Amino acid sequence: MLNTARNEIQIISVEKDGNDGVIVAFSDGTTGAYVVEELLGLRPCRQLNERPKGQNHPQTPTTN
Repeated sequence: MLNTARNEIQIISVEKDGNDGVIVAFSDGTTGAYVVEELLGLRPCRQLNERPKGQNHPQTPTTN
């Protein structure tokens, strides 16, 4: 039952706090204050993989 309640909690708002922090308000009435270093530690580890053949890398348009 606890897992179900967790899945329903959503982020309501995010505000900048100082130079390197954010304050997050959740739908359950709680708030959390985070600094950038904490958030970077929570992100999933991702790696750039080679694209399958036939898929081109996105290109930015050039102006003349």
